[in-house]
Amino acid sequence: MGSGRGRAAATGMLAETTGWLLADVARELIRRMEKALRAEGLRWREYGVLVVLEAAGPLSQQELGRRLAIDRSTMVHVIDVLEDRGLVARGRDRVDRRAYSIELTDLGRTLLADALRPVADAVQEHVIAGLTGEDRAHLNRILAQLVECIDWA
Repeated sequence: MGSGRGRAAATGMLAETTGWLLADVARELIRRMEKALRAEGLRWREYGVLVVLEAAGPLSQQELGRRLAIDRSTMVHVIDVLEDRGLVARGRDRVDRRAYSIELTDLGRTLLADALRPVADAVQEHVIAGLTGEDRAHLNRILAQLVECIDWA
């Protein structure tokens, strides 16, 4: 078990509550990512948009918001910030001309690969440093199973 590095571990009922433990780790991961991303002038949400677009390809603003749990007005602002920096391009959706489709630009792809991914990898490494390689693989398998089991409706 890790040292906790300055933070008391959850005890009692909290230590037995999967949701609490997952949220606690997520809060710390996001806090560290926010701090690390400041050097690139980005926030966690903006990074999330870039990563989702890289993985999924062009998506509507609505679908991006759904995947990242970001409300419509906040998503508009996030896309505005990324578009102003040339990291994403916004155009009319090919299927639904009333909607906007968001696409990662070459500049966004380059920033993600050269600067943001190494930052994210370093933060993740720090957060899970106390786990063995086997434990990390097991954790990822369990989390992937949870994602598959959730009814996202």
